[in-house]
Amino acid sequence: MSSSCSSLYRRLHGLFAVKLKTDKPKTTSLKSKQQLQTIVDNFKKSSESPKFRGHHSKYKTAVRRLDNNYSAIQGIFEHQKQYPEITNEFFVSRLILLYGTAKMYEHARKLFDEMPNLKCQQTVFSFNALLESCIRAEKYDTARELFRELPEELSIKLDVVSYNTFIKALCKADSLDSAVSVMDEMENQGIKPDKVTFNTLLNAYLDSKRFSEAEDLWVLMQKKNVVADLGSYSVRLRGLVENNKVNEAIELFDEMGKKDIIPNAYCYNTMIKIYVDDRNWEEAKGWYDKMVENGRYPDNATFEMLIHFAYDKDNLDFALALCKKALDSKVTVRNATMQRVVNVLAEHSKLEEAMELVKLAKSYKRYRYILSLPSLQ
Repeated sequence: MSSSCSSLYRRLHGLFAVKLKTDKPKTTSLKSKQQLQTIVDNFKKSSESPKFRGHHSKYKTAVRRLDNNYSAIQGIFEHQKQYPEITNEFFVSRLILLYGTAKMYEHARKLFDEMPNLKCQQTVFSFNALLESCIRAEKYDTARELFRELPEELSIKLDVVSYNTFIKALCKADSLDSAVSVMDEMENQGIKPDKVTFNTLLNAYLDSKRFSEAEDLWVLMQKKNVVADLGSYSVRLRGLVENNKVNEAIELFDEMGKKDIIPNAYCYNTMIKIYVDDRNWEEAKGWYDKMVENGRYPDNATFEMLIHFAYDKDNLDFALALCKKALDSKVTVRNATMQRVVNVLAEHSKLEEAMELVKLAKSYKRYRYILSLPSLQ
């Protein structure tokens, strides 16, 4: 390094050697009893407002903040029984789903069974919520039992959501062949499989690397006149790429445009990854450029892939530009990725650029990066 560069480096390093503070909370195993009780008390107080009780997101946030503390979650949900909404099937179904999210299936089932006493009707809507609660709690065998026994017991007529939820449970239980056979059962009951049915099964086939069967299912989807949506195309695109059918993936991407299905970041990332893995810089950047030109917003995965690829290719200007765009777009990339760019810039005597990136990262409010200029000899 030249003496002028060394002097500049020492000056900048002195200004930016102090690491930026992080606003991420310290890792703790559980919240204290006092913290939990405060959350519970505040939630119960807020629940007095009918407007508050109408916000599902408030309940979801409370479950997350309670760190899966079963007694605390049960406490705030039991508290809801004093309010008139407890006679509303939609409201009760929300609680059933959240019990599942917290891995408290037994409490979900208990609440479902209590619905008649709470003067709340039980229809296929709340049954579907209970079935989904099983999946969230990873009680797949229980989901199978529920689906086969409870509707008849309660005279509930299953709908397409019931079947799709059951298919999802079977897929998660690695019973893919059984899940596929449920489609015949649906049609025997006069219920047509829809795009959710096919998308769920397509995903499961690809997760199991059963590519040819996934293609057969795609053909069957067309035969049954089920209109593929963005989710369908995203799944098939992934399958073609994982099966090394790159040309067919490109053709499918073009087909999406002709059918006015706008590819999202996931679709573009799928294509970019092909060329990142193949170490083809021009094609990878070409797909990124196309993504931006078409008004799609790069996400975390886009930036992570291309920033790493850019500095691996010694394209430091582009790596820096991507970091700036991520910060400007309020997309958080990993601290280690950002620090690596700072390091490489400094190693190549681009100290002002490295300083600029550290300064920009410091101004980022959503996540405070812990960045510093490296100590170079």
